[in-house]
Amino acid sequence: MGAGMAGQAQEGRRPVGMVGDVRDAPAGQENDLDTVELARFAVAEHSRKTNAAVEFERLVKVRRQVVAGTMHYFTVEVKEGGAKKLYEAKVWEKPWENFKQLQGFEPVAAA
Repeated sequence: MGAGMAGQAQEGRRPVGMVGDVRDAPAGQENDLDTVELARFAVAEHSRKTNAAVEFERLVKVRRQVVAGTMHYFTVEVKEGGAKKLYEAKVWEKPWENFKQLQGFEPVAAA
């Protein structure tokens, strides 16, 4: 362990990028078939739970956090009532248990 990391450990701080941190996924993950399928799952679950007519359009951004499985953070573009809108979706996945659960689906605040 380098001197910088030893100092951080002594002060109780973790180095940036440790397990548990939310990180941007590698470039191109917006087009990965498995990732897109999880984002589609998020939109479909939101539609089912809220009885809303929301259709997946595209995956805009992907971030991940390693937890007991992986928490996926998606920025998705959807079509709702004929208008395109952005939402932030959060999906918890444990593939070894064949488990996935929508944890959140919120509109992106207008900038």
